[in-house]
Parts: sequence; C-alpha cells; structure tokens
Amino acid sequence: MDRMGAHTSTQIEVGARVMTNQDLPEGLKPGSKGIVVGQAGWIQRRWRVRFDVGGTVNVPEYALELCAGRGRFKRATS
Repeated sequence: MDRMGAHTSTQIEVGARVMTNQDLPEGLKPGSKGIVVGQAGWIQRRWRVRFDVGGTVNVPEYALELCAGRGRFKRATS
C-alpha cells in the first residue's frame, strides 16, 4: 500500500491523536505527536495540530498518520 492510500480524510477528525510521517518546515521531525484541533483547509486537506512539544501548526493531511490504539474508547468498525 502506498503512503497516500494509507489513510483518508474520513479517518482524521478533530480530537484525533496524530503523528507526523516526515519533516515539516516548522522544524518538526517525523514521529512528532499531537492532537487535531481543527481543519485548516478544505481543498488542500490541511489540519490544525497542537503538538506535544509545543506550538500549533497547519499540516497537510499526507504528512499525518493516526496514532492507533490510543484513547479511551475503541471505534467500532463495520
């Protein structure tokens, strides 16, 4: 599976725990974790992420991956 097909916009939502999968121009390294706090763009599919190391950054969806298995509840799959 290629990186672009690994997730879709329907999986990332406000409140999701995410991790970067590449270096970002703002100085964040791959593996930086944070919480999605809002949508930053519709056409380009960018998300506003508040990172654990501090700061909130607009990140393109292709540079994010969901953190699996972290949270209070498990989402039902159909």
